[in-house]
Amino acid sequence: MGKLWIQYMDMIDLLRRFLRALRMGDFLLYLGTLQEMLPYFAACGHNNYAKSAHVYIQDMIELEQLNPDMFCQLNSGLFVIRRSDRLWAGLPSDLVIEQVLMRSLKTNGGLTRGRGMEETQRLRWLLAMPACAEVSEVMQELTGKLFHTSEQHKEMTEARRERDRNDTEKVLAFFKDYDPFQESNELRNIANGVTGPASANPHLLHEVGMNIVQKMEGSNAFDFSFRKKDQVESLGAKVTISAEKVPIDPQLLFQRLLIFANNSDLGVEEVFAYELSSYPTALFDKWGRLREANKPQLGDEIAAVVPKSSLESFEEERTVTHVVDGGSLLQRIPWKKGDTFEDIASMYMKHVSKNFLNPVVVFDGYKSGPTTKDMTHNRRSKGVFGQKVMFTPTMPLRSKKENFLSNSDNKQNFIDLLCETFKANGIDCVNAPADADVMIAKKGIEHARETVVYVIGEDTDLLVLLCHYAERGMNDLYFKSSKEGGKCWHINSVAEALGESICRVLPVVHALCGCDTTSRLYGIGKGAALRKVREDNGFLKCIEAFCCQSGSKNAISSAGEKALVYLYGGKGNDTLDGLRKTKFCNKVAKTSTTVEVHSLPPTTDAAKYHSFRVYCQVQEWMGNCVDPEKWGWCLRKGQLEPKTMDSPVAPDSLLKLVRCQCKGNCDTQRCSCKRNELECSSACGECKGLCQNSNFDASTDDPSEYELLS
Repeated sequence: MGKLWIQYMDMIDLLRRFLRALRMGDFLLYLGTLQEMLPYFAACGHNNYAKSAHVYIQDMIELEQLNPDMFCQLNSGLFVIRRSDRLWAGLPSDLVIEQVLMRSLKTNGGLTRGRGMEETQRLRWLLAMPACAEVSEVMQELTGKLFHTSEQHKEMTEARRERDRNDTEKVLAFFKDYDPFQESNELRNIANGVTGPASANPHLLHEVGMNIVQKMEGSNAFDFSFRKKDQVESLGAKVTISAEKVPIDPQLLFQRLLIFANNSDLGVEEVFAYELSSYPTALFDKWGRLREANKPQLGDEIAAVVPKSSLESFEEERTVTHVVDGGSLLQRIPWKKGDTFEDIASMYMKHVSKNFLNPVVVFDGYKSGPTTKDMTHNRRSKGVFGQKVMFTPTMPLRSKKENFLSNSDNKQNFIDLLCETFKANGIDCVNAPADADVMIAKKGIEHARETVVYVIGEDTDLLVLLCHYAERGMNDLYFKSSKEGGKCWHINSVAEALGESICRVLPVVHALCGCDTTSRLYGIGKGAALRKVREDNGFLKCIEAFCCQSGSKNAISSAGEKALVYLYGGKGNDTLDGLRKTKFCNKVAKTSTTVEVHSLPPTTDAAKYHSFRVYCQVQEWMGNCVDPEKWGWCLRKGQLEPKTMDSPVAPDSLLKLVRCQCKGNCDTQRCSCKRNELECSSACGECKGLCQNSNFDASTDDPSEYELLS
């Protein structure tokens, strides 16, 4: 930070010397300051300035030898234009052109006001300018009304000096509260607290620029190519994580592979043991992300099978305890720009004190490092994360609430401030180390042993965990939405209606059909899974394996495959691969449209990793710590991403036939695509779909987006 600000002061000094050179007509000082600016132009990406200024300075340095008379004229101050004879009144030519020529051209009487812009009109107007100037001078002499300005510089007037004194005092007062020279290893904006990424290096601006300028030496400046990676990364660079593009349209690949499989010696069952798509489409969307879960669907199904009395709202008694989901509470109260963080924390404190009795607020923890919720956070934020803000309680909010909370460090620091405020006002507050759902549920059960408890939140995960952890003989426990008109669940009645065996596996049902860290199964709803577990003991026994703390990978993979077979309508002795073939044949026989690849069950290989992720999440809900990288996740670019499958997309013998390797126009039967009555695509080896055997439109598509396989 100190180096950044010292560099900033050097830049201000450079700018002042540059302005002095222009005002005073000091040509050598002008060239010297321009030369000092070169590194800053290059480092900041002002490439045209860097190139043009570099060439200009070289020409001016040689001018004294090549054209001494011109050099003497410029060195005497004639490189600037003066509209008066004052010492400090020099102006650069481009500024004068804007103030005089362009201004008169665009105002009343100018060319843009109805005169026209033809060549003859422009020439007549330009040639008339000197004559008009002479007429103006003669009229001033005739009338005795001469145009002149005061010798006093306007910066020296008493009003201007008083304003400057006030501004200086404001700046000094600001720096007392926001000292840029505090000990810190992070670059930050001292006004709003925004912290730059670790790769930001504006404090090295001059060094970075000098390296670029040195690379330009000995080469033609206008042929020199600037590389963005060589330039400085600013403090305000946005952190954006964009989803990777899908290599090729999965439906197209699926159809091609089926055509080749039909003409090959491979058996149908052998072919359907492969996904026949570049990723498991039953589990992942077109962007390669876990299919988003419909979590409220499970709550709707539970509401349909429990007595209506379990969903009735009750008048709250005075001897109750409210356990509040801090994550829901954070989103509940709007923030106003300009309010200090201390004031915002006070608003939360007043809201909790006013609306809840004996409150216990439990917040999520946002530790640094990869988590299994990374992909969900990316989807919710649309890949854009706010910058880190180093704020103090007295600092005003200068950004939108959503942008501020989209950064996990900001959210954790604000939660720390909230906890301090709550505790100072006698409100019990807990900050969980990670996801708080389990702690909220356990807090609710713990207090229900002594008094009536209302758990306040919106997440279906809480409903599932409260039913799972519910105890016989506890006091009334309710799960209530903070929204007006929301449901109020009597957990005691809901747990009794579902039964102990179903409550035990309810987290498995929830995770198996999609939650924040597992994928929704395309075409399989949570309601169907809950009905299946209530009606089919075979399915119930399968998913009970996920509750075992010491489950092996083989056992979980086998149990997961059987569970999915049940959900997709198969029988106990079926396999997912065989069920894929059966489902495909049935759909072909009954449907009048194309069979979509995502409507088929996943392969055994892809389902294995889905089962691992389900087991990882269920164990976390049960309070057991497992290593995500051993259960369906892999670490990539600092984040945990789901594994898809181990097997290739299709058998090698089919993959070789999917694309042609023609070096011509693919207009003969030698082209494997044309021979199989298929259009060439961008997946083809040589033609990239830009041949005569293709309807590829280069104006609307980009062949680089469709590489077949990585």
